[in-house]
Amino acid sequence: MLSLPIRSPAGDVTAVHAYDVAVTDTLKSYPTLNFSFIANEDNEVAEKMIAPRTIITDPTTGQQYRIATSNPVPTNKYRVYAVTTIHIAHDLHDLYLDNTITGSQSLKACCDFLVSGSKFSYSIDGNISDHDFGSDTLGNAHGDDVLSSIAEAFGIEFWFDNTTIHLATKIGKDNSFVFIDKVNASKIQVSEDYTTIETAIKGTGKEIEQDNTGGDSGGGSGAVASFARQYAGTPYVWGGNTPSGWDCSGFVAYVYNHFGIPMRQPTTYEEYQGQVVGPPYQEGDMLFWGPRGDTWHVALALDSNTLEMAANPDRGTVIQAISAWPPDFGVRNAQMAAKVQGSSSDDSSTSDTIEQQPQYTCQGEYYSPMADDSKWGKIWADPFTSDTITDENVLKDAMKAQLHDYPDIEYTMDWVSFKNNLSDINNEIAVGNNGWLRDRFGIDVNVRVQSFTQYKDPTTTQTDTITFGNKIFGPDEWNSRNEAAKSAISNGGTSRQTHNITPPVTADDIPVIGG
Repeated sequence: MLSLPIRSPAGDVTAVHAYDVAVTDTLKSYPTLNFSFIANEDNEVAEKMIAPRTIITDPTTGQQYRIATSNPVPTNKYRVYAVTTIHIAHDLHDLYLDNTITGSQSLKACCDFLVSGSKFSYSIDGNISDHDFGSDTLGNAHGDDVLSSIAEAFGIEFWFDNTTIHLATKIGKDNSFVFIDKVNASKIQVSEDYTTIETAIKGTGKEIEQDNTGGDSGGGSGAVASFARQYAGTPYVWGGNTPSGWDCSGFVAYVYNHFGIPMRQPTTYEEYQGQVVGPPYQEGDMLFWGPRGDTWHVALALDSNTLEMAANPDRGTVIQAISAWPPDFGVRNAQMAAKVQGSSSDDSSTSDTIEQQPQYTCQGEYYSPMADDSKWGKIWADPFTSDTITDENVLKDAMKAQLHDYPDIEYTMDWVSFKNNLSDINNEIAVGNNGWLRDRFGIDVNVRVQSFTQYKDPTTTQTDTITFGNKIFGPDEWNSRNEAAKSAISNGGTSRQTHNITPPVTADDIPVIGG
């Protein structure tokens, strides 16, 4: 039995004498506390307090829980209650945030928005970069949903100390436990799910705003832009001026010369081949960075919102929004402007609008190392889109993070299996903690506590359980596992026999983890 403090919404306080008191804590979720009690004379007052909004306190930690469900079952003499409760932090759901925020926001600003005017507070561990929500909004939802949206947007995790929300890039401690099958652990169960694997993904960044009108309001006819666009992806070569490779001024000169307008490198020559203009720019304008007379970069305007340039050796020739990197000034060449306007006038008589395919500031594909045909092959994920990313490298990193190119693997074992097995090993178990587990192939795997259930009353006959969840494997580790399994089979054994360790492992061989 365990006496649990219980408080009614009216403030009345007593204790319920409960058994099978179990706390379950799961990563990225709200802890629960479940218990049973007999409605005898000792619990007569407590039984009357089993009602909505009643609070139960875990006397071992001080954490508070609200009653969620109650299931009384009649017996010969007394009713037996099975009660489930959820952590007080779930009161976030009581809040409804009517307002919204958008654009670039810090984590602090989002948390202030979440807890404003409520009983909740927060603590942020470490420096976490701002997030640009783009055209998306945060808010107009219940508080718990807003917290989930914040965690997803910033890529963070959280845990609760009653009404204080703790946020960090990663919660838990590293190297906090060591478990080896048949040494200080047993009954290790493994669940492997291969159905969620994806090895290839396509992605697009922020869409470029385009003018689909046929007149000169869009900055030109589109002939120059159409010609230039076909060279997106051309390599950057210092001093080059052909489609086999060019630098920034070489690219602009090539386009101009194609339309019969003499032009040559470098930027300090090109910047004087016309009249200085500011935004809005039009098709064919040359866009410069640096002071006039000492410019160091040039791009070509495709319309009033978009430019194309030979960026650098890493990016090559790219198309992006002008607003992503505004130039210092523009230069409008009279011959190019006349050519653009002349073509525009000719075209406007046939059509008022031009149907244009979407254009993006950056786009690409990412393939996992496991996408090779000799491994898992290409398994395409849903396309990734972003209305804020304008850089190819940032897009690639985002696609890589989005791709689920590993199996979901869970290791589960009964807590009683490893309690006090080896006094030389101090294992610290908490959700989010990392440690080491020797798996069924004899491979040492770094795993993380995803969930655990602990029974609080000392006389219970129930078994505590722990789940080490969702290990992310790299290709090398996966190949090592396969080789270990093949070796076990070729030696006449089964994969379950690979726990045998030569030489035998003793407590002295296992690192002591401070807890």
